[in-house]
Amino acid sequence: MDKRPYILVVDDDPDILDGILAVLESQPYRLQTARDGKRCLEMMDVERPDLLILDLLMPRMDGFAVIRFLRENPPTTSLPILVLTTVVEDASRRGMN
Repeated sequence: MDKRPYILVVDDDPDILDGILAVLESQPYRLQTARDGKRCLEMMDVERPDLLILDLLMPRMDGFAVIRFLRENPPTTSLPILVLTTVVEDASRRGMN
């Protein structure tokens, strides 16, 4: 079994994914990507990451919904999530407070 930290990067913008991967690939991480929130959760059913890097605005299921789902389910309430987005909107207006 691979003991390297597993990071799941979720963003629908291929340029953003490429940029994040370019930085992280120089480190000893196992990296996977998803293009939307639904695919992210499907992948997490197979293996829970050590860190989730998450965009907020995506098709099918946005990052706000992913965070709500993860925080409401005991196995993932303490999963570290790094939100990386261009959204300027105040997150508290979306129920993320």
